[in-house]
Formats: sequence, structure tokens, C-alpha cells
Amino acid sequence: QSLSICIMAGRPPPPYSRPSPPPYTPAPGGAGQINRDAEQPKSPTTNFDVYKSGPLPARVQAELDTELRLVDESNREEMDRWSIFYALIRTMEKLENAYIGGYVDGQVYEKHCKDLLRRFATLRETLPANMQDPAIAIPTFMSRYQVSSVAATKRFSIGVPATVAQGPVDSSQPKAMFAYVAEAVQAYITVMDSLRLNMVAVDQTHPLVADILNALDKIPMIPPDFEPRLKVRRWLERLNSMRASDQLDEEQTRQFLLDLETSHQQFMHWLSV
Repeated sequence: QSLSICIMAGRPPPPYSRPSPPPYTPAPGGAGQINRDAEQPKSPTTNFDVYKSGPLPARVQAELDTELRLVDESNREEMDRWSIFYALIRTMEKLENAYIGGYVDGQVYEKHCKDLLRRFATLRETLPANMQDPAIAIPTFMSRYQVSSVAATKRFSIGVPATVAQGPVDSSQPKAMFAYVAEAVQAYITVMDSLRLNMVAVDQTHPLVADILNALDKIPMIPPDFEPRLKVRRWLERLNSMRASDQLDEEQTRQFLLDLETSHQQFMHWLSV
């Protein structure tokens, strides 16, 4: 009725207000009774909430600005070595994948790969005895971080770049061919003479054996499954799994010398066929 009077008089209607609900009356006996006047629990207050609205106290700010230092620095050098070990493996893995994908030139790849191999060989001298074989040590170490390192493991196990350990270079000039053959023969003779002179330390033998493999790979007609080449490669991998200060015992030296002589004879026979 009041709304009709307002419309007829040309005045706006009064604001509508919802009527208040009747007061709550609990059921008899207190069953299901809700105490609306009870104090609600408050959220816990942290120490950080105290400083939300203002600057931190000088004592707290000084602690935050203080550089944290290790209490026990006895294993700092060991941790540094393992971090370098991890970095070398990851770098080699990236380099191998880049070379396989064709993103790195062969000469650039070989240069950086040789540098990583030298650094890895130096670092390995400071590692425990059970971490000397790259074929076992690298997968075991990297499995802790769930990181794949197949390519790096293979390269560190062989000890030479892929440009040396795999396909030969393309060369069809007769003069270059004769030079490569002479280089391979000389490399064979050098290693066998060094063994006969009792130069059996790994750091003395390894580079000479790598020279044989490098010389053989320069000869374009040698197939990938060439038996003399495979024998040299197996010994190179074996030497690469040992410490630089290790020495071949008498039995190993005799077997190594026999394998080299057999490989050399097979190579010369292949040249004469």
C-alpha cells in the first residue's frame, strides 16, 4: 500500500530492508546445541608476521647479511673434486651429442675432446681406487643424480676422440697413403721397443698406443672391424681404466707384447695382399 502511495505521489519508494530472523532457541536437553558466543580459535602467529609491517631489527638483518660458512672444511677439497668430475662428464656428454648431431666441426670437436680427456686423466689420479675405471665409475656416480651419460662414458673409456677411434679420414692420394702406412709401422715398433725396455708405466704406454690407433685410422681402406685395429683398441681401453702411475706386471707385459706383434704381422699381411 505504501508503495502504491509513493508511485502516485511521484516519490521514490523507501529502501527495502530484510526482516531480522527470529532468535535461535536451542532444543531442550542441550542436544545439538551450538554455542554461537564461544571464542573462535585464532591462526598461529609466526615470528615473520611480527616484522611484516615494519623494517627488520638490526640483529636479524645482520644475521641475514652474514655469509654462511662450513663448520667443517676438511672435505671441501673432496667436494670440489667431485663437482669437477660431474662437470667434466656433463660437458663431454654435451660435446658428444653436438658432434653426433652435426652441430660441431670435426676439428673443433677433436680439440675440445682431447682437452677434456687430459683434464679427466689428471683428475682421476686424485680419486679413490674404485673410481678408476670410467666404464664403471661414471654410470655409478651419475646414477645418483638420474642423469644419462652414455656418450661420455664411452668416450672416457676409450680415451681418444671419436675422430680418432672411429672412421678414417678421406684421402686418396698415394703419397699420403704411404705416409700413413709408415706412421703406423713406426708406431707399432715404438710401442714394442718400449715394452722390451721395461717402460711399462701406464702414462708411458698409453700415448704410444693411441698413436698406433690414430695412424691406422688415417688409412682409408681399413675396414671398421679390422682385427689388428680392434686388438689395439682393446688394449687402449684397458690402459685407460688404470691409474697413470700403475705399471703392467710381467704377465700383462708379455701378453701385450704378443698381441702387438700379432697385430703388426696381420697389418703387414693385409698390406701385401
